[in-house]
Amino acid sequence: MNEFIATVLQAVLVAVVPVCAVYIGKGVKAVVQYFGAKSDNDLAKKYMNAVADAVSTAVTYTSQVYVDKLKEQGQFSKENQVEALGIAIAQAKNMLTAEAAGFLQNAYGDINEYLKSRIEAEVRNQKMGVGTLALSV
Repeated sequence: MNEFIATVLQAVLVAVVPVCAVYIGKGVKAVVQYFGAKSDNDLAKKYMNAVADAVSTAVTYTSQVYVDKLKEQGQFSKENQVEALGIAIAQAKNMLTAEAAGFLQNAYGDINEYLKSRIEAEVRNQKMGVGTLALSV
């Protein structure tokens, strides 16, 4: 009788262990994916905050160093506006780390076009007194 019970238990274990292993494997995979996604989101958030800071600083810098002086002299033209945008884009790019620039390149493609749109939005926000542009992931 003991031999019969041992044989039945062995047969049950042979059937149950692979099924449990599959579920344990799926559980481990789900946990790894969760933490991977959380890590990616945290990293994206970090880079987007760095971009927001760079854009805000670049707009303020360009305004103080270039635009304000031309406006005081009544010489701020459309050409100067284009040049100011170029200065702001260059400043923002200079403030970004290589990792943040790489993130933007992967996420949005053309960094200059992305920064241009963010800088234009930031200029408007600063003119309206809203302050730093909130970036979302």
